[in-house]
Order: sequence, then C-alpha cells, then structure tokens
Amino acid sequence: MILARNSKETEIKKNMRDGQGEIEITHVLKNEDLGKNTRLYAEISIKPGDSIGNHQHIDETEIFYFQHGTGIVTDNDVEIEVGPGDVMVTPDKSFHSVKNTGTENLVFMALILRD
Repeated sequence: MILARNSKETEIKKNMRDGQGEIEITHVLKNEDLGKNTRLYAEISIKPGDSIGNHQHIDETEIFYFQHGTGIVTDNDVEIEVGPGDVMVTPDKSFHSVKNTGTENLVFMALILRD
C-alpha cells in the first residue's frame, strides 16, 4: 500500500491535554490501517509558546521523534530540552508533556503502541 502525501488527514486540537494554543496533528495512517497494536502514528506540529499538557499513558507506550525546532519535555516531573534527532519514550503508567520554547514550529513524529 502506498499513500499519497496529500491523502493524510490533519486535525487541530485546542488546549490539548490542558496545554496552550493549537496543536496540528497530521495522521500518517488512518485507524483502520494501523493494526491492532498501534493507536496513533502522526506528525505533530506545535507553534512557538504552545504546548501539550501533562498527561499519563495507561496500557500503552508513546514515542516522540523530534525533527524540527526546540522545546522542553517533562518526563515524569523531569524537564529536558529537546531538538532535532532526540527521541522520547513514555512507557505505560508514565506522564509527559511538551512545550515549544523556540522561535519556529516544534515538529515531531508520534507513535502510540498498545501494551
């Protein structure tokens, strides 16, 4: 299966997980194409100053691969600066958040796997 670049669905989430601003989520695959062990595979873009609020994952693992921009993530109450090439893994029962602290969009791939 090949999906054309213009076939992806994009959604805007306001104040995602009690964060700030608008988060753009471009779904790489639709739910029916992900299989039973994957809940999300998407490119996420956060504008400067915007954020995804702190939240917990239950019975799943989320992986972020940062591609562009800079920001700060909270990994179970520990703040860490991130940029292109960094990877964040949030395992089952862990908390995380992400904020764009740079001057350009913070862009990363997000993959959620069911445990």
